Amino acid sequence: MNARTLFSLIVATAAASVIGLAQGAEPLQPYPYEAQVLQRLKAFDNPEGSIFSADGASVFVSNAAELGMPEKGFHFTRNGGYISKLSVQPDGTLQMVNQKLISGLTGPLGMAVSTVATKKFPKGTIFLAQATAPLAEADGTEVTDPSVIDPKVLAFNEDGQILGAIKLGAGSAAQKVSGVVGTLPNALTFDKEGNLYLAETGIGGGQFKPKIATNGGGVYLFPVASLDALADDQDAPLYYLPVPEGGPDGIEVASDGVIHFNTVGAVAGLKDPAQGGMYRVRRSDIESGTLPKPFNHDLGALDGLDFAGTARLDTEIKNTSGLVVTPFWSDKSYILTYDRELKLNGPADIAVRKMDDGSYLVLIPELSATSPNNVDNPVTVIRLPAGFDKFRSPR
Repeated sequence: MNARTLFSLIVATAAASVIGLAQGAEPLQPYPYEAQVLQRLKAFDNPEGSIFSADGASVFVSNAAELGMPEKGFHFTRNGGYISKLSVQPDGTLQMVNQKLISGLTGPLGMAVSTVATKKFPKGTIFLAQATAPLAEADGTEVTDPSVIDPKVLAFNEDGQILGAIKLGAGSAAQKVSGVVGTLPNALTFDKEGNLYLAETGIGGGQFKPKIATNGGGVYLFPVASLDALADDQDAPLYYLPVPEGGPDGIEVASDGVIHFNTVGAVAGLKDPAQGGMYRVRRSDIESGTLPKPFNHDLGALDGLDFAGTARLDTEIKNTSGLVVTPFWSDKSYILTYDRELKLNGPADIAVRKMDDGSYLVLIPELSATSPNNVDNPVTVIRLPAGFDKFRSPR
């Protein structure tokens, strides 16, 4: 898949958007509880990922900084991305603290906060997925030399200090296990034991000369005991679950320890058999390379993923450009509605935080693919009511 094909798919699917409609399926019904819109902060460059700090006082947003030249197609700008730091106000809104806490990044996407300390990484360290395809220089010239790319998981603290990185490129421990270069590491999550999981979308290798072989993505498991060694470029145990042609995008660990991920499929130019699928896997599935069937499918193109209590939230960017809600261990999904009109533009890697009053604060970065970098793309903040996850689908 090339970048122009990806751009064409994004435009075509956006033009065909129908609220609540999943391709090949009946329209999704509204979830019984609606969201309150608190803020739409237009202060970013193609924001893709968001995360709360461990204490919930700060927010970090990854500005993916796409090329912004529609005629050139969808590309990340080499060394053009950055991380913004914001503070959470008492009313749930955000206030900018440092627009460019870390700059000079390529393809900064999803993030996760570590749950267990290691010798190298204190508890609360922020891990960031950095993609390297599709890729262009700031002047629009497509990068074709595979030797210059450096896909990785970068680790930093709340002050923006870089603490280390886990390589995903040629010759890395991750490549030795998966058999492919991780061209598009997309989303991250930790479980309670400190193990790190990565959803890698597996596209974009066709622009390089010679081409980089990709297989449509997969899910990596980096055991907590391996993190320090991997960051020192040493071989250490890790595992890979292929998801052929699916394009895993969002990933999160539920409260019961089950790992959830989704697929973006057609929007990434892939022949996703699930056409926007929702998966539940256990650690043993990843270790054995066993991919179960999706528990829900034909949902379009799923992107970000998080939980509000036990309720699963996925962003969908092909048919609804909205948030899909799936009650705990249900195979039936619903569309989220709002207390006022809200049209999201490319909702991506959301973040959820439970507040003291039992409500949930949700951050929605809007990727706005191919939009010029004018520091005017939004992150929308919504609030879900206490008890949002108590609804159970009728059997």
